[in-house]
Amino acid sequence: MSAILSFDPGGTTGVALFEVTDTDEPELVWVKQISGGLKGFLDFHWDQLENMNIDKIVCESFTLREGIYGADLSPVYIIGALEALYPTTELIYQEPKLKPLCDNDRLKKMNFYLPSKPHGMDAIRHGIIYLRNSKHMPTLKKGWK
Repeated sequence: MSAILSFDPGGTTGVALFEVTDTDEPELVWVKQISGGLKGFLDFHWDQLENMNIDKIVCESFTLREGIYGADLSPVYIIGALEALYPTTELIYQEPKLKPLCDNDRLKKMNFYLPSKPHGMDAIRHGIIYLRNSKHMPTLKKGWK
């Protein structure tokens, strides 16, 4: 069994923990939304993640778009913290433009739709998209058949 932690970093960071085997559908263990940018993320890490065994981390990458002034750089700081806190854990980055591959309809089909946690759902999307792109057959069968 693998533990996959997925992130949608930002001012409010979405975090989802999946347990995954090669033969079973992914199990969503929990979903969180952490406010407070980097400080909120670090408090959450020291409180809940520090002693967890994480096999992979999937995280939305940061893309600075031209013409956008006053961009929130919280994701950059959180990504830096992930790099520092998990130097031996495989980090997989995904561009924000991949999120439509796992829209709300697909989340509903997979029983991962949580409208009260939009940032958490974005973290779920990244985890599911990673599994889809890795050709995890139980995920493909449940969400893309």
